[in-house]
Amino acid sequence: MPVISYMNPFAEGMFVLFAILTLGAWIGHWSWRGISLGSAGVLFIALVFGHFGMSIPKEVMDLGLLLFVYSVGLSAGPSFFRTFRKRGMQFVVLALVVVGTGAVVTVLLAYLLNLPLALAIGLYAGSLTCTPALAAAVDTLSRVLPEAAPLASVGYGIAYPYSMIGMVLLIQFLPKLLKRSIKTEEKLWLDEKAIEAPGLQARQFRVTNANIDGKTVSELNPRRLAQVNISRVKHGEKVSAAKPETQIHTGDLVMAVGPEEELNKLRILLGEETNERMDVNAEVLSVDVEVMDESLTGKTLAQMRVWEQFTLVITRIRRQGLEIVPLGNVALERGDGIRVVGEKSAVEAFVRRAQGSPRKAMETSMVPYLTGLLAGVLVGLVPIPVGQGVTLKLGMAGGVFIISLLIGHFGKIGPFQLYVPPAAKNLTRELGLMLFLAGAGTNAGAHLVDVLKDQGWILLIVGATVTTLSVLAGLTVMMKIYRLNLLSAMGALTAAMTNPPALAAASNQTETDLPALSYASTYPVALIFKILLAQVLLEILRHLL
Repeated sequence: MPVISYMNPFAEGMFVLFAILTLGAWIGHWSWRGISLGSAGVLFIALVFGHFGMSIPKEVMDLGLLLFVYSVGLSAGPSFFRTFRKRGMQFVVLALVVVGTGAVVTVLLAYLLNLPLALAIGLYAGSLTCTPALAAAVDTLSRVLPEAAPLASVGYGIAYPYSMIGMVLLIQFLPKLLKRSIKTEEKLWLDEKAIEAPGLQARQFRVTNANIDGKTVSELNPRRLAQVNISRVKHGEKVSAAKPETQIHTGDLVMAVGPEEELNKLRILLGEETNERMDVNAEVLSVDVEVMDESLTGKTLAQMRVWEQFTLVITRIRRQGLEIVPLGNVALERGDGIRVVGEKSAVEAFVRRAQGSPRKAMETSMVPYLTGLLAGVLVGLVPIPVGQGVTLKLGMAGGVFIISLLIGHFGKIGPFQLYVPPAAKNLTRELGLMLFLAGAGTNAGAHLVDVLKDQGWILLIVGATVTTLSVLAGLTVMMKIYRLNLLSAMGALTAAMTNPPALAAASNQTETDLPALSYASTYPVALIFKILLAQVLLEILRHLL
């Protein structure tokens, strides 16, 4: 490229980087019969650039990977522990089957073909697209067989492109190969999710129980029987917000909000259910608002004394796709969607306060955001002893991912609440992945052809065999034994292969976050297994070869 010759090294590197990103994004948007490469288009362009001697600094690639896994963890964190509690053993078994199959196939082929052990270890790590496993193997090789350590990276470079690209293409075609509809799988999961966490309903009851005639809402205290909120009371023709001191009389109409099962309990206390409308009073409003003002977060509703402070009732809280009954021990979080009921002036004043500054609503909480990244990097670098002088490291990406899951679950670091707007998460995830693919692609493209010429195509076949059999074993377990939802299977399989671009390919096919949830549940287990097995394989092959 003649233009590049006039640039300084930094400008040249930036030109190459953004040329790869731009061309890759353009190709990734090409679609054929509804199938496109997406972010993986960057990988293909990077392979070509790498073959012609152009490269991306390793630091750029590492930064991209950290940003990608961090954003995935933050998105999956709120639902990760609930999902893992339900299906945790399935994800552990899946990871073990995929990783174990890859290890067994590697040992057999290395023995039959008499491959150098370092090369075989590299093929294993590349076939399962696991850089931390390669790093662990190289670290061990540097101590026991230092002269052979470079061969591990060569094997990794040979097997990595097929595994990376093959998984992306498989995920794209998997619904057609298995003859499963994405829309059907989405509906099945949403129905299952609704059963696990029922949404809130609003119902009206005609008070017929004479025993509660004249009692106030606070005296009635329906939470002793049912976890619901009374939001409005109609006495005669007047509708009013349900204040703590509002009296309830026989014949009154009461509106309550809660899960269906809890509302059925309330009917026993109040009386018959009715469909009579209760919105005849224009001065009583019911409004949905997103909580962005930090002064409203961090305290429980009981501590906030919502009615006394704001003279309104919170009837619903929506968080991360779930509806939560606003009980006294629930604390609002930034980004929550809530429904408030009250007098018009009070509701309008509360809405203005809750929304806060429009500019702040678009800002990321940078101190906790960066603190989480820093903590993740440190966790990834800490050596973990596993006995007999062997230690493992999760690697920076593994450490950042685990910390991001915890932050996503708790929503804060120490006293600092973390809020990342959805648009910022999406940008971080996509840009991070593209940066990683640009670096990985140029590195692989620089050596792929030369290594194949030197070592022969048999190494590429070995790597492809390890990848293919590992994937088939994982699919068999998921679809035949556990019968997982296809979207969940796609996310879990990409995690078992520790393949972020394949996760992006899965997520691009659905509006749900199910692939990311399954990925988050499987990834840590698969990562640890691979790091351990890479070092165990070294000892096995030393005795066999």
